[in-house]
Amino acid sequence: MSKLDNLIVDIIYSVVTMSRDRSSRRFYRAESTHDLLSFMDRGQAAIEENRWTFETAWEAANKVGGIYTVIRSKAYVSTEEMGENYCLLGPYKEHCARTEVEEAEFPPNSPLTTAVNAMRSQGYKLHTGTWLVDGNPQIILFDIGSGAWQLDGYKQELWDTCSLGIPHLDVEANDAIILGFMVAQFVTEFRKAAENYSDTPPRVVAHFHEWQAGIGLIVLR
Repeated sequence: MSKLDNLIVDIIYSVVTMSRDRSSRRFYRAESTHDLLSFMDRGQAAIEENRWTFETAWEAANKVGGIYTVIRSKAYVSTEEMGENYCLLGPYKEHCARTEVEEAEFPPNSPLTTAVNAMRSQGYKLHTGTWLVDGNPQIILFDIGSGAWQLDGYKQELWDTCSLGIPHLDVEANDAIILGFMVAQFVTEFRKAAENYSDTPPRVVAHFHEWQAGIGLIVLR
C-alpha cells in the first residue's frame, strides 16, 4: 500500500472509532435516564394535578402538509401520557373530518364540555369527538364561518394592541385570525371551567403550530 492509502485507512479507522465512542457515550446516558414509561398512565396523574394540554394546528385532522404528520405521529404517546386531559384544536374542514373524525360529545362532567357549551351559547359552531389515528386523541374543530361576523372587530383588536394589520382580501390570513380568536376564547372559557373542576388550581399548556394557528397565542398573551 502507498503512503496515501495508509493515510486514508488511518483516517477511516479514526472516524469509525470516534463514532463508536460517541455512540457508546450516548447509549450510556440513555441507560442512566429515568424510565419514561412511568409517565404513561393514560392521564391519571394529569387528572389529579388538574393539568391539561391543548395542541392547536391548522392541520389537525386536516391533511395539508408536514405538521399533519408531526401531530399524527405523536398522538399515541401524547394520549398515553395525558389521556383525556390532552386535546387537539383546529379548523373544521368537512371533507377531511368526514373520514378522519368520529364526532361525539365529551363527558358531561368534563370542563371541556362546559367550555364547548359556553362557546356554542355565544353562536360559535364547534365539532367535538376523537381523531381516528393511533391513540384516538380528543379533538375540537372550529367552524370558521360561525365566527366570520366578528372579523372586523378581531382585526381592529390586533391593530390596537400590537399594530398588526391584515390585508382586507387575504382570505387565508382572515381565516387564521378567526381561528385564533375562537381558540383563544375557548381556552379562556376552559380555564374558568377547570377552576371549578378540582380543588387544585388548573395548569393549562396551549401549544400553537406555525403562523396559521399563531394568532391564538398572540390573543391569549
